[in-house]
Amino acid sequence: MDLNLRGRLALVTGSTHGLGKAIALALAQEGVEVIINGRHEKAVIKTMKEISDKYRVQTWACPVDVTDNDKINSFFELGPVAAIGKLDILVNNAGHLEKFGDFTDLSDEDWLSCYNLTFMSAVRFIRASLPYLTASKQGRIINISSLSSHQPGNFNPHYVSFKAALNILTKQLATKLGNANILVNAICPSTLDGGIWRQNVADRAQRSEITYEAAEHLMRYEEFQKSPLCRMGTLENVADLVVYLASDKANFQTGHIYDIDGGITRGL
Repeated sequence: MDLNLRGRLALVTGSTHGLGKAIALALAQEGVEVIINGRHEKAVIKTMKEISDKYRVQTWACPVDVTDNDKINSFFELGPVAAIGKLDILVNNAGHLEKFGDFTDLSDEDWLSCYNLTFMSAVRFIRASLPYLTASKQGRIINISSLSSHQPGNFNPHYVSFKAALNILTKQLATKLGNANILVNAICPSTLDGGIWRQNVADRAQRSEITYEAAEHLMRYEEFQKSPLCRMGTLENVADLVVYLASDKANFQTGHIYDIDGGITRGL
């Protein structure tokens, strides 16, 4: 199926590895020209080359720390988006869990750091990109949230709180930007088999003082128990939904929070 995305321009934050990279690859496969973002320029260039060699699409570099507002603004003022004059798709993917913790373990600094990376990074990129998304006349903002934003567990209250804030921002911006034909949606994945999974397993092994293999076996069992499908989702499951939401096939979809969780969420 041709999704009519060829030649459009997308910026995916945090796209040198994991889910962000999977999203960039999926968009490029549909002919989208992709701006790769990451803090480390070598990783950005490597990912650009990999994508352009594989799918023969134009790629650009955005080696910018998503917590640095001045550098983000400079990129939009001086980089490829300004030269082209528009941006069609913004995917806010950056924002990982820096510190695992219980409520009583987390300092003010932990909360502020998580706020800066997980929530304000999206605010900064949306704010800077709005003139260019408006110029597109078919702009898309897709925020990568988390199932934990409305299905929280016992840990990481800072992370789940700011992901919940991202969901509300998605709703508000969908209302605000609809008259500019900018569609705004969020995706809430459950635990995925890929990306930061290995780091999560390593953290669990360290906390529980067990081997990596034992921690992975235990965590997979726990995840399988949650889902009626008895398996975990993949990075590609999320990337495919991003591609759909970026396309004209989803031109009446805005203000939605999409769970992609294999049936874990059972509430109405």
